[in-house]
Amino acid sequence: MFLERFMGTTLISHMLKNFGSIISYILHPMVVSSFTFWFIIYKTGLSLENPDFIFSLSFFFSTALPIITVLTFIKMNLVKDLDASSRPERLLPMALGALFFLVGFIVLRGLDSPKIIQGVMFCGIINTIIVWLITTYWKISIHTVSITSGIVIFWILGYEYIIQMSIILILTVFSRVITKSHTLSQTIVGALVGLTATYTQLVLLFI
Repeated sequence: MFLERFMGTTLISHMLKNFGSIISYILHPMVVSSFTFWFIIYKTGLSLENPDFIFSLSFFFSTALPIITVLTFIKMNLVKDLDASSRPERLLPMALGALFFLVGFIVLRGLDSPKIIQGVMFCGIINTIIVWLITTYWKISIHTVSITSGIVIFWILGYEYIIQMSIILILTVFSRVITKSHTLSQTIVGALVGLTATYTQLVLLFI
């Protein structure tokens, strides 16, 4: 009886961790960033002469370059996985990520792209720097930072899907905690950083 209960508990725990891992990859910060730019450019009615070009630039600096960097670091044994699971491993990729966002912002600003697109790229710079500073001492959740940043952007654009966004945030917190990637406090602080930092920057500088 005890063995059956133990095996059942272990199986459920294993399934939950696998589910959490899948959610973590689906809601990976790079995926969230790409989706956010895609939605703004193609689904909000922005008047753009060359939306494909603007999206390609946004994707290149916010997602493609960071992915290439992390994959290169994996091959060089500087990080273990796409998540850069170890806290010290995250510092160099994040520093380069902030640089990529900065170059992307300069390019988009030079092309006089819409303020909201510039703002999102700018938030990428500042939020990454904030997270980098915290990560030097504590492993804050980048996943929840990116999710709440996305939620703020959608709110500002008028898409207030409270229930859906709450579910996504809860799933993100669950996935990071169940996989033991973060503690609950690390996910909560990440959510608060994304929420407050993104809102402050966009409202004060770009809206």
